[in-house]
Amino acid sequence: MVEYIEERVREKRRLGKQSTAELYRAAGNHFLQFLGDGSYRMEEITRTMVLDFGDYLKSAGLRINSINSYMSCLRAIYNAASRDRLIPPSEQSFSGLKLRREDTRKRAVSLHWMELLARMKWHKEDKDLEQAADLALFCFMACGMPFVDVLHLKKENVVGDVLTYHRQKTGIAISIRLTTGMKRILNKYKNHSPYLFPWIGEAGSHSQYKRLLRQYNQALRVIGWRLHIPVRLSSYVFRHTWASTAFRQHIPVSIIGKALGHTSEKTTRIYLEQLDRRELDKANQKVIDSVEKLVCHNH
Repeated sequence: MVEYIEERVREKRRLGKQSTAELYRAAGNHFLQFLGDGSYRMEEITRTMVLDFGDYLKSAGLRINSINSYMSCLRAIYNAASRDRLIPPSEQSFSGLKLRREDTRKRAVSLHWMELLARMKWHKEDKDLEQAADLALFCFMACGMPFVDVLHLKKENVVGDVLTYHRQKTGIAISIRLTTGMKRILNKYKNHSPYLFPWIGEAGSHSQYKRLLRQYNQALRVIGWRLHIPVRLSSYVFRHTWASTAFRQHIPVSIIGKALGHTSEKTTRIYLEQLDRRELDKANQKVIDSVEKLVCHNH
């Protein structure tokens, strides 16, 4: 079992699925600790064992969504072993397992706080905070683009006034117009690397990305304290903020889903092929208008 889990982790890394590989490794480690014996074989996993593992994770104090992630990863490893004929076809140890996610607290802030962020004046000693604020504003103005996608943007992703990229998580292609505010921030960070922002090396590793994400979130927390923002700032906040602002401004859910690169919402899937990028550009400009004016004024 140990060897097969490690094999699946290596395969996910080879495919560039670094986050999934980390989850597989963590799930495997938890399961082996639960068993207390690494000599078990995949075909020896029983339904009772699976259910007991869930109870074990609960007793360890893990939250529901973390437990679901580990159970889901273990199921994926088990299913892969079944496809590789390591488990008899009749075995269905995970059949009927239902994983219901727990609603997490909302992580959006109001447009008022985004406007305050855009008005911030920085001192020389605040370079790290200024960079984090600029990146947060860019993420917001780019339809809530995730930090990992912003970090990996390359100059070749820009053709004229259009920025096109593929979501690191889903592979979905997204194309948006570069607004004046986005251009101001990009010009501020012009560099000689292949990337639009100069913080990740050309052969950037997953560990480097995780380190940059930690530093970014730490800087955002300091910014939040300075502005007395009632929500703990993190990289996800600006994505949630764009989406919630768009929803409050009555922008169709289908357009919001396309902007965010969603693949799991039925409404989004139905309308994905019918949307015109001009609708998305119009929606984005409506959401970011007040913040962008301040960005243009201050940069």
